[in-house]
Amino acid sequence: MRRPRIRTILALSTGLLAGSLTVGGAAAQEPAVQLPGSAAAPAAAGFVLKLDPQLGEARADVEEGRPVYGMGDRLSGRSGRDTTLEGNAEVRKAGTVIRADRLTYYEADDELMAVGSVRVTRQGNVFTGPQLQLKLSANEGWFASPSYYLPQYGGRGRAERIDFLGPDLTRLHRASYTTCEPDDPDWILLSETLTIDEASGNGTGRSASLYFKGVKVLAAPVFAFPLSDERRSGFLVPSLSINSRSGGEVTVPYYWNIAPNHDFTLYPRVTARRGVQVGGEFRYLEPTFFGGVRFDLNPHDPKTHSSRYLYDLNNTFTDWAGWGGSWLVRGVSDDDYFVDYSRSIVSSSERVLPRTFHASRPVGRDWTVLFSIQKWQSILDARPGPYERVPQLQLRQVLRDLGGFDVDTTIDATQFAAPVAGQPEGWRLVAHPQLSYPIVRPGWSIVPRVSLHATSYQLTEAATLPESSTRVLPTWSVDSGLVFERPTRFFGRELTQTLEPRLFYVRTLFRDQSEHPVFDTTVADFNFAQLFSDNTFVGNDRIADVDQLTAAALSRLIDPATGAERFRFAVGQRVYFSRQRVTIPGVAPRTDERSDILLAAAGEVGGGMSFDTGLQYSVRDGDVPRFSALWRYRPDDGRILNLGLRYRRDELGQFDTSFRWPVAARWVMLGRLNYSFLNEGIDPISRIPNERGVIEAVLGFEYRSCCWGTNFVVQRFRTAQGQSTTAFFVQFELKGVARIGSDPFGILRRNIPGYRLPNDRPELPSRYFGYE
Repeated sequence: MRRPRIRTILALSTGLLAGSLTVGGAAAQEPAVQLPGSAAAPAAAGFVLKLDPQLGEARADVEEGRPVYGMGDRLSGRSGRDTTLEGNAEVRKAGTVIRADRLTYYEADDELMAVGSVRVTRQGNVFTGPQLQLKLSANEGWFASPSYYLPQYGGRGRAERIDFLGPDLTRLHRASYTTCEPDDPDWILLSETLTIDEASGNGTGRSASLYFKGVKVLAAPVFAFPLSDERRSGFLVPSLSINSRSGGEVTVPYYWNIAPNHDFTLYPRVTARRGVQVGGEFRYLEPTFFGGVRFDLNPHDPKTHSSRYLYDLNNTFTDWAGWGGSWLVRGVSDDDYFVDYSRSIVSSSERVLPRTFHASRPVGRDWTVLFSIQKWQSILDARPGPYERVPQLQLRQVLRDLGGFDVDTTIDATQFAAPVAGQPEGWRLVAHPQLSYPIVRPGWSIVPRVSLHATSYQLTEAATLPESSTRVLPTWSVDSGLVFERPTRFFGRELTQTLEPRLFYVRTLFRDQSEHPVFDTTVADFNFAQLFSDNTFVGNDRIADVDQLTAAALSRLIDPATGAERFRFAVGQRVYFSRQRVTIPGVAPRTDERSDILLAAAGEVGGGMSFDTGLQYSVRDGDVPRFSALWRYRPDDGRILNLGLRYRRDELGQFDTSFRWPVAARWVMLGRLNYSFLNEGIDPISRIPNERGVIEAVLGFEYRSCCWGTNFVVQRFRTAQGQSTTAFFVQFELKGVARIGSDPFGILRRNIPGYRLPNDRPELPSRYFGYE
């Protein structure tokens, strides 16, 4: 008769494997067997095992404590002394599984001995070796010649011996670690000793060496590392970079974990051409406010023989006596700071630095009060800069469905300070109530609206304007639309097509406004959103005299299963019934009876391809004053190709392409070229005068193996008219360990839409991760 496989359940009363063992036959085929001495064991501390040979399993009644499960081909033992499982032996307890050819538990010493093909699995981590000796409750013992695999991090290694020194302390002797494949790792970290202290969350090591391709590239007599993602004080990985303005640059950051909600990072930096610099960032997080302070300081720039600095203070607060808001204060030492020290075109294009504060809170029924101050530091070609608001006080009330009506009331009082002497400045008071009656039904809507715009000026510096002036202007409008739907097929797909025509009429009477100053007003950009605006100006200093009708239509293709929009096409035009008479000084009035025609189309073609286009067609001139087109190719395999063209007559003309494309096994080329083909006007994004040539160019290469990677990136960008900066970035990465060098990923993400960081860590495990 075949011997039944034995399954044991061991009950722990004090966290130990303890008690007596009784084997009894429940069936007639095999008599009951009782090990000597078992009857003398106290029932409360032991376990009773009953074997049913027909079922081939054992069951135990757990009296108290957390159970331990055992399994093996053969079971033997001496009551009160030892218990042995042999042949595919296995013990399980609370997420830990120990397997071996033979498992023996010594009750007196609370010690487990595992011999032959030992395999320990805990929380997904796997340890294997020839022999393990462990005191269970004290977690003291040793593991001979173990190998280990940590799947959550993709790491593996070997050790000469592992000593378990307590519940939270483990020491590895002559240990190795790598995330490469085990046969021939490209890199490996060797350490004479490695101590893991889970109580403090720290790891320390001695006599460590890093080998890459068999060559020692780094050695450290002593090192330390965290065991978790918790923040802790210490030096961060140094960064190295080169650019044409500063030369070679080395930064060694130090992180100070002041408190759980406060930290500070110090950035000492040495550059070949700009000398020694220091930067820092202090961050704080409190229950009702958060923010930070950042600075960069060069006490002596060898190029300019002066001190150079930047500062940035920001804070956001909520519920300060009912108030919520923020402040932002930024400044630099001189006009050329961003030209010399910027590391991207984003910072090099900054021309107006804010120094602002605003706070708001609810007051009374549906009213909100806003208090703000706006000041600026203008540099380079942005001078003299915009008007400052010192201060602004605003009240606003929004009431919805008040007997079917919507009411929106804004009252604003602002004192404007001129950026240079001799310009008008003073107070402006605006009251702007609006009343509308929306009628929205399935398939159609109509919204009549009437508003009143009342403005009063009290100037302290009038220049050639009167010190006091007022203006009251009524406006009425009607906005209407229809929505039609029908099923259709598009490239073989079943979709729902919509047709959504819209008409918008607005009328505002003429008032002579030539004696009013212009503090914050400019001509609105002509686009689809502005087609349905009451005013062709942005700001409160000019209210356009309009008598016009906007006609537009939108058609969409929608996936009925998901609701996702697959394609859209829009067209719109405005018809003017009167000439424009209200203008801004220096801007010619409109003379056309019809506006330009706006067209836009966007959609998904399939296969990872999509497009987005917009066009403005001049009926009078028969040409295209504005055009934009973007084509994207982003299949699931990680390839990226973006092609774009932007043109705005006399202002902008750029070709923009970016890509990420495999060029060889494990090699990927990345790049971007933003090229201007205009030689006149001002770039509306960088605010730098247009010059024919490269605005920004990026070229890089990525190498990715199973366990390491490297990035080479060169970037060139325009910092001012006739000036550019070139920067080089090199980064070496050991997956799961560290990145060494300068970080190019921020540049790549900004320049290549769709680019994602390489995933060097596995996804978070599921609840069944590591289960055996």
